[in-house]
Amino acid sequence: MPDGFDISRDFSDPTLINALHSKFWLAQHSELLARLRQRVKTNRTALEKHTAEFNKAYEEEALGGRDPNGLERLAEKVLEAERATKEQLHPWMEALRERLAPQSEGAEEAQQYLHELYDFAVTWLATYRTLRERLLKLASERGDNSEKVLRARPVEGDIDHEALSREFIARFPKIRAALAK
Repeated sequence: MPDGFDISRDFSDPTLINALHSKFWLAQHSELLARLRQRVKTNRTALEKHTAEFNKAYEEEALGGRDPNGLERLAEKVLEAERATKEQLHPWMEALRERLAPQSEGAEEAQQYLHELYDFAVTWLATYRTLRERLLKLASERGDNSEKVLRARPVEGDIDHEALSREFIARFPKIRAALAK
């Protein structure tokens, strides 16, 4: 599974959000729009790469021979990575959400970019959930083959309980030793 990624400057840009919160953002309009446009392009590329890595990781697991328990443990690790990433992305997403409130005219293009950036963050987190669900589904499919339900047939005739008990105790010497104490 791909490692989590450093959100620090790769995905979020706190200085950009602070600039957008400024009352004077329209004075810096062209510079901020260029920065937003670049951030959208960068995040789109990062999201495509991230999605491709997760799809590749799933395909490797699907072709591999990992047992259902191993797949479930891997799904737990994906969940932990999702939580850590969500913790890192939350401030960025919150700042974007605050800026998505209706603004003055002239801000439509900036709002569109902010909306795209927010959607990228949501989609980024969704890739973790999707991978985890796919791994759990694969684990359940692999588990179905190995865990057949066996049905006992009723015994016909008389049962010699003493012989059955002796045979059972002979198979388990530790139980016999415990019973002897």
